[in-house]
Amino acid sequence: MKRVLFVQHGDVDKPGLLAEVLEECGIECEVFHAWQGGGFPRLDDYGGLALGGGGQSAWEVEAFPYLETECGLVRDAMERGIPLLGLCLGAQLIARALGAEVRRAESKEIGFFPVSLNATGCSDPLVNALPSVFPATHWHGDVFEIPQSGECLGSSAMTPHQILRCGPRCIGFQFHLEMTPALFEELVWDSEEFFRAAGLSPEALIQEACEVLPKVEAPAREVFRRWASLLS
Repeated sequence: MKRVLFVQHGDVDKPGLLAEVLEECGIECEVFHAWQGGGFPRLDDYGGLALGGGGQSAWEVEAFPYLETECGLVRDAMERGIPLLGLCLGAQLIARALGAEVRRAESKEIGFFPVSLNATGCSDPLVNALPSVFPATHWHGDVFEIPQSGECLGSSAMTPHQILRCGPRCIGFQFHLEMTPALFEELVWDSEEFFRAAGLSPEALIQEACEVLPKVEAPAREVFRRWASLLS
């Protein structure tokens, strides 16, 4: 059976829809809980590498040394031609590992806002499974630049680099393409105090998720299926 290593960065930062699609494709999704410590599994044992989201910043390697290890895994995967997928923090780690700047955004982008594919994105064989404009789940306070070896495939009003492509087997999404209504609800309640303090209603956010996420589920699944088809 083909296997994907999914690196998880916190209790609620789960693979969500990605894990569902991999299971449907007959691919094992093995989750490694990086923040709990221990040595990383050997990349030799996997056909694909996926890096999930998390509350860490990609440059906080002194506080979270495993982030540097992940950057090494990214470079290793690129050298070997192993399919690589990044989600939010995961995309930022890909950018950082390949030499691009990752920094604080001027303001946090949290909620459901449209992402637009550019001409490159609309012609990309993986990303063009998504509509040219679609609602995406945003939950980030950092942004990344594009590595010299990469290109940008999409943007939002607040964030010019929402989709990063580095070669035929590496893709990174600043937004949470893996999000499901159940996972979003878990994330919101985990951050309830943050939202209450910001004057935002967790209940309203959860209701919005239930309305928005089904609209993008089918194309999101297709993106993950196409990525899974790259595994050897």
